[in-house]
Amino acid sequence: MIIMKIIELLEVAKSKFTKENIENPDLNARILLSEVTVIKRLMLDLYLNEEVSQEQEELFLEYIERRSKNEPIQHILGYTEFYDLRIQVSKDVLIPRPETEYLIEIIYERIRDKDKVKRIIDIGTGSGVIALMLKRKFPSADLVAIDISSQALAIARENAKINNLEVNFVEADLFNDELGSFDLIVSNPPYVTEEEYKILPKEVRDFEPKLALVGEEEGLVYYRKIIELSRTILNAQGSIFFEIGERQGKAISLLAKKNGFSKFETIKDLVGRDRFFVINNR
Repeated sequence: MIIMKIIELLEVAKSKFTKENIENPDLNARILLSEVTVIKRLMLDLYLNEEVSQEQEELFLEYIERRSKNEPIQHILGYTEFYDLRIQVSKDVLIPRPETEYLIEIIYERIRDKDKVKRIIDIGTGSGVIALMLKRKFPSADLVAIDISSQALAIARENAKINNLEVNFVEADLFNDELGSFDLIVSNPPYVTEEEYKILPKEVRDFEPKLALVGEEEGLVYYRKIIELSRTILNAQGSIFFEIGERQGKAISLLAKKNGFSKFETIKDLVGRDRFFVINNR
């Protein structure tokens, strides 16, 4: 086997990715090769004429094949970055998106009396990113995170351990009386409709859990259930924060009104799409 140089491996990867219509072929190639060689991505150009080991070459070629079949880079590497957290991911959890980072910022900016937030629940926690980051933002708060998937919770618990953060993970479809009441309810629930699911990119549809993506009732079922249940478990002065589909704001507003809430609003993401919804119980 002829051992290749870094510049040659990059060209092989870029050519393969271009042929298979993988977006940003150069960036994909550099991320994967950086992982294999343990050379920082921005430093690769300084080592273009360096040869890699046989083991590194074989692993990189395996990664190229997997990525060419639309497997997400995060799954190939087994982890992703979320703020400064290192988050393990797999086919059992959604890959954290930039929109979810923005959700954390919105929550932190809009809650002025942060010391009064004593109990927080994250519903449908998946990999645990929201719960873990909220624990970082509200270190004195009691964090509860629930999910129906035992496989997802296993990953979430490992992520808590890796990042040295304490969260109470509970296997449940939705919260129950035993969990108590909360000052802050947060959820990024399944909200994709069945029709929308059919046209999702292949790397989402084929590699991420449908259970965490698709919601019944045109994607509104979990919003309805959470809002209904929050009437009894949301503390006075408490708030609910959702990540939503861009066409769901009006329907969720109607659900909030129906359940007696009068202070709520839809918030746009950084590109101007309706993406978040907040309800204030005061």
